[in-house]
Amino acid sequence: MHHMPFQAAIVDLDGTMVDTLGDFVVVLQHTLADVGVHPVEIARVDRAFIELTVGKGTEDLVRRSLAHAWGLQPDAAEVAEHLPTALHHYHEHYPRLNGEHSDVFPGVAEGLGQLRKLGVPLACLTNKPTAFAKQLLERKGLLPYFDKVFGGDAFERKKPDPLPLIKTCEALGTTPASTLMVGDSSNDAQAARAAGCSVLLVTYGYNHGHPVEEVPALAHVPRLDEVNWPEVLGQSA
Repeated sequence: MHHMPFQAAIVDLDGTMVDTLGDFVVVLQHTLADVGVHPVEIARVDRAFIELTVGKGTEDLVRRSLAHAWGLQPDAAEVAEHLPTALHHYHEHYPRLNGEHSDVFPGVAEGLGQLRKLGVPLACLTNKPTAFAKQLLERKGLLPYFDKVFGGDAFERKKPDPLPLIKTCEALGTTPASTLMVGDSSNDAQAARAAGCSVLLVTYGYNHGHPVEEVPALAHVPRLDEVNWPEVLGQSA
């Protein structure tokens, strides 16, 4: 399905390595309260809403959360007016709570360890701000697996734009065609396809409410430690 062995892998964070929905719920509750949103309205921004919304960066998540709480469209004037203040509070709360209400998905550390044993350089690429991503990876014991960590503020554009993947490949010293993207959503797949990377998708993440199996990929896997990595990477077993 690809023309050369993969020389490196790029791995998404939220929904792929760590179940972070609990963190988002708590941080957004504090953020919305600081902006003056009524508790009844805050309650609308629950785990189910965030699972459908997360993945396109902090500003998008906070904007849509404000809009959902108030029953408005994301581009409403009232949302735009309060967004800068909400983002300020969000960035205050997130470092304090980062990782407290989240869990590493089963098989992730083991799968990353298998890749490292095969000598595969790894980069984490997420739309979460870089500082938050590194902090979370460190708190969950995953940071040592990665040669590079890039967040949504590392480049001019975020996934699903292909630019972050292209720049991450450059940082790894590989070409997109020889780099595998590991993600959980159509967001990751769209970015990978546009960049020229193949993509492997986990089946347990956040795909905006749609079955991820419907998204074309090299493979759809239930756990990262159940992947036959030598076969996927095109290495001889």
